[in-house]
Amino acid sequence: MTDMPPTRFRVVERGRRLEVIDTQAKKPYAPAPQKPLDLASLPTGAVDRAKANDRAWLPTKIRFDGGSVWTTQRFYDAKGPRTLTLNAGTVGQLRMAAGILIAAFIGWLILASFVPALLGLPLLLASEKTRETLRNAVTDWIDRLQSTS
Repeated sequence: MTDMPPTRFRVVERGRRLEVIDTQAKKPYAPAPQKPLDLASLPTGAVDRAKANDRAWLPTKIRFDGGSVWTTQRFYDAKGPRTLTLNAGTVGQLRMAAGILIAAFIGWLILASFVPALLGLPLLLASEKTRETLRNAVTDWIDRLQSTS
């Protein structure tokens, strides 16, 4: 009986990481150098997680009862960006407002398919005065949300 052939791959530990080396490859594999992890830059609390969140328009849940942290944007909040801590009831109001906006947009699309003149409605948002009025109304609503939480 013959002996087993030597294995093609070898596993080596380097810097607390396991690396697989192909012994029959023409060029040895060299992993890209990695910079050390900076623990100071990692988010530590729920507010930091909300700031680091890619989906900044959504509240980040911080408590089991539904309390959340929400960071507003300057696009729709005249006082933004600001971070608000909301209770479960306020988060419910925020979700209800989002649902109403989505339903209104879908209704506008359906109505605009029958009345093409309504397709020009978004052009009203091109006016600085209209955008400022809407932004101030949303800011007032956010201020009321903040006072109830």
